[in-house]
Amino acid sequence: MKGLRVLLICLVAVALIVGVGLLSGMIPRTSEYDAVRPPCERLPDRQTALDAVASHQDLVRQLQDAGPGVTVDVATPCDDQPDRAVIRITYTNDDEGQGIRDILGQEGFGVAVEVVSD
Repeated sequence: MKGLRVLLICLVAVALIVGVGLLSGMIPRTSEYDAVRPPCERLPDRQTALDAVASHQDLVRQLQDAGPGVTVDVATPCDDQPDRAVIRITYTNDDEGQGIRDILGQEGFGVAVEVVSD
């Protein structure tokens, strides 16, 4: 019985530590679309990313319609591999971010996308 009580106390303590860490920002939270981008060697080349944007103009407009602070660009985030690219979608507030996540939950570009709060 004493062992069970100690286990329960430990579980509660861990839950509290994790909860406080998440709420305070000490433990980063990621959503489905705010996850870390793939390694540079797995990113498409810049032309492939540009072609994906060009062939998905309806999706680009839909994303931009999520709010006035939304931008959709092709970025080259890897200094040592400037030919590798990602579609970078930026937003300025939580409503825009949620709109972007909702849209990307239904449709995508077919290449790596990074969603960034600006």
